[in-house]
Amino acid sequence: MGVVGLALPIGTAQAAVGVHAEEIVRFPSTDGDLTGGAPTTLTGRLLRPAGNGPHPAVVLLHGCGGLYARSGRVSQRHIWWATTLQQQGYEVLMVDSFGPRNVTEVCTVPLKERNVRAAMERKRDAWAALAFLRKRPEVDHDRIGLIGWSQGASTVLAAFGAGDNGPAGTEDGGFRAAVAFYPGCKAPLSEEGWQPDGPLLMLIGGKDDWTPAQPCIDLAARDGTKERTDLVVYPDAYHGFDAPDAPLRKRQDLATAPSGTAHVGTNEDARADAIQRVMTFFKEKLRG
Repeated sequence: MGVVGLALPIGTAQAAVGVHAEEIVRFPSTDGDLTGGAPTTLTGRLLRPAGNGPHPAVVLLHGCGGLYARSGRVSQRHIWWATTLQQQGYEVLMVDSFGPRNVTEVCTVPLKERNVRAAMERKRDAWAALAFLRKRPEVDHDRIGLIGWSQGASTVLAAFGAGDNGPAGTEDGGFRAAVAFYPGCKAPLSEEGWQPDGPLLMLIGGKDDWTPAQPCIDLAARDGTKERTDLVVYPDAYHGFDAPDAPLRKRQDLATAPSGTAHVGTNEDARADAIQRVMTFFKEKLRG
């Protein structure tokens, strides 16, 4: 299957298609109820498409490794997806949930010891990003989507649940549609009656030994969920299959992988198919 809208690195893509310069933005989380005081001031990277809008928008949520690579630059996966969506006419907000909380990564941190959790702090960060974008005059306030990877995908499920899509008192509703790449589905599966608040696309590898596919298969088959969920399982793909040019390797010391280790790396066929599906999904749900 063909790949839609191949993106160039940030800067090159902006010059090529005349989009706006990237902005570093700051906005408050909605985590004041967790901090017991002032909310965390989050940072984000905002990419605006060409034209004045109003544009549909997408919030991007990083995984347990954070938004940035060891080089200090935004990781290649996030750059690729952000610029590709930008070129397709979406305003894109990449949210950094770790830096403002002095956290580098949580992949090696046991769940009980984490202070940045998918269903707690990060869910509130996603809602804060939604509120931030709704204040932007160039954004179509009713056409904002959500996408995340791994822990960020688990955050997608937490932030996009029916009756829990946005903080209490959200007058304009929550996210319109969401995409989750290889989420951990055990938490929502354990919640009786959990279902997405709108259209949900989940993509996961059949060989994923970090966040196994079966809980997501069970979740997607449940009454109330199956009507709103498209689940795609790639039989030969591992965790991180959509990363650009990432050789398959075995990671060690992972706190949430069943064996403490897991394989990660690109699967080109799965990546190409996933790109096509995500672009089609957002076009139908955020532009249709």
